Amino acid sequence: MTIDALLRTGPVVLDGGFSTALEARGHDLSGRLWSARLLRQAPSEVVAAHRSFVDAGAEILISASYQASYAGYVDAGLTEQDCDADLDASIELARQAADGRALVAASVGPYGAHLADGSEYTGYPDVSRATLREFHSRRLERLVSANPDLVAVETIPEVTEAEVVVELLTELAPALPYWVSFSATEGARLTGGAPFTEAIDVVRGAGIAVGVNCTAPRHIDELLEAGDPSVPYVIYPNAGATYDPDSKTWTEDGSAHFSSTTVQHWHDLGARFIGGCCGIDADGIREIAGAVRA
Repeated sequence: MTIDALLRTGPVVLDGGFSTALEARGHDLSGRLWSARLLRQAPSEVVAAHRSFVDAGAEILISASYQASYAGYVDAGLTEQDCDADLDASIELARQAADGRALVAASVGPYGAHLADGSEYTGYPDVSRATLREFHSRRLERLVSANPDLVAVETIPEVTEAEVVVELLTELAPALPYWVSFSATEGARLTGGAPFTEAIDVVRGAGIAVGVNCTAPRHIDELLEAGDPSVPYVIYPNAGATYDPDSKTWTEDGSAHFSSTTVQHWHDLGARFIGGCCGIDADGIREIAGAVRA
């Protein structure tokens, strides 16, 4: 199974909110390492959460490496060697869960994630290109060496950060497919303030898709209509709730379900990869899969 082969069958179904699946299984993810904590403490639960999405129809699993970074691990009192082991484990555990039924995408979370202050939803324009490169380079190298099928660069609020990651992937693994998805808001803008059209230009001609994740579904139409689907879109919104960076929780005012009409409309606007993020559980992915296959 390859990305090209999947795309030939129609829109590709992604998984849902990995943290949502773990919380439903009773896990407290309020610590700095979020879901990455379970890579070492409860690997069987990581596999089970991933597998719930495969059973629901997901064709790509996104690894539990979003919050695993060297800076974040050191801040949490762990070592860089611990981070190496968990980055490797994130791909292996996703591979076990996929069991040949889905591809594995290595999750690359944004610089702001390791700060654990919600800044991936507000941006950090004063962080230098050199700092961003240092943050991402070694982790990307380790993830690439773990042999994922592709890379999912996620929840990026700043165009500069996307430029840095695209440069690094071009250097480290020019043949490895990847997408870049941004955190976005109203006005067809990234949460860092730049127009979504600028984000598209960063990925055009390099990645297999560009889009948004962990973004309220009410913003999706405006974002897609403002852009240019000559680079296929990847769309995996959250449930539309609001994130509290202090408690590391979401409000309960969102919806875990997207109607088949909504999914079809996103596809009509250029979405070729469709899934869910925070708040979207396995049932939500099952509904997306049903809409796509209909």
